[in-house]
Formats: sequence, C-alpha cells, structure tokens
Amino acid sequence: MRSRWNVRERNGCGVLGLRRDADGVWVRHAWGVERFDHAVMACHSDQALALLEDASDEERKILGPIGYQPNDVVLHTDARLLPRRRKAWAAWNAYVSADPAAGCTVSYCMNLLQGLDAPEPIVVTLNRSADIDPSKVLARMRYEHPVHDPAAVAAQQRKPEIQGQRHTWFAGAYWGWGFHEDGMRSAVEVAQGLGAAAGARFALAPHRDPGPRCDAQEAA
Repeated sequence: MRSRWNVRERNGCGVLGLRRDADGVWVRHAWGVERFDHAVMACHSDQALALLEDASDEERKILGPIGYQPNDVVLHTDARLLPRRRKAWAAWNAYVSADPAAGCTVSYCMNLLQGLDAPEPIVVTLNRSADIDPSKVLARMRYEHPVHDPAAVAAQQRKPEIQGQRHTWFAGAYWGWGFHEDGMRSAVEVAQGLGAAAGARFALAPHRDPGPRCDAQEAA
C-alpha cells in the first residue's frame, strides 16, 4: 500500500501549531514553518484544539466539549476475565462489580472479535488490571477514548459549522462512537470534502448508534 502512495511523508516532524489566513494554513513544526492550502487534523479533538493557535469561538465551543477518558488496557490470556460459562463468551463482555462505587469494565475476546484461531483466549481488558494473572499478561497500554456525554453528543451535531472552514478539516473517531470504523468514516468524509476522487469509491452506510457496547454481562 505504501509503495502506491503519491504523497511525501515525514517521520519525526511533529506539528507544534497551526495558524490560518485567507489563503491557507501556516504549519509550525519541528523543522520550521510551512504554508499549505489545507490542513487535515487527524487527531483527538482536544489535541486539535490545542494546536490551533487562532482557534475560533466555534472551534472552541465544538471541539472543547468532546472530552477523553484515560483507560488502562491489558492484552492477556487470562480466561477468568471472561464470563464463567464459556457459552456466554462474546466479542464484548461487560463486568459489573458488586461494589456500586466501582465502574463497569469490559473485556474483548479477540478470538471472536477478529476470528483468531488460537488454543487459548486472547483478551483485551480495560480498567481491570489488578484482577489479571501477571503471568498471562502479553502487553500493557494506556489509551484515551472519547467520552460520549450529552455535551459531546450535542457538539458532534455542530460539526458542519467548522468542517472545511478556514482551510481546516477535522478527522477522528470522536465524530462517531469512538470505533476504528468511525475514524475511517470521518477520513473518507474529509477526502470527499476535499474533492478526492478516491473518496467516491467508498459507500458510507447510515451512521447508527451501535447500542450497548457489550454482548454479554457477568455479575461479580
């Protein structure tokens, strides 16, 4: 795929800030300052807002309310984090603690989610690290995911007010429900907005609320 790219990419050239004028965008980065016709901000909404040195009131009011929550993520093979009954295993598995003060956590069974043929369950668990057998941990990560509270959902509806304005475009899963597919959908919409012919090949299905994020629940 990379061999067919008709673009120039730069590694180790982090963007430090953006400023717009009537004709384009000035990008300040680790190597200097350059001018571009348009800028696509394919990052978290709070990161995009922090990079905009001349953010408009609309950009602050729309990007600002879309918050993020840090999550501890563990890739492991500890089947105890899945429902006790194997028939209840699902791609998404919620765990509701008996402690009312504890939040609901989730474990993804990657064997089901990605069709993995493995002799043991490959599991990704969020925010329940202490319950996982350390000997079965494969990797530990920390991610930030968008929080879909009423303020964020209301801000999503106002995207047309800033999308493509002042030569600036915003792409990210935060415009949907935080899934990878939402990020892809957002990128395709930006490509189409910029007139990219390749974007026309993508048929975007109607955006729907996926409903509950977990297919099975197992109480403590």
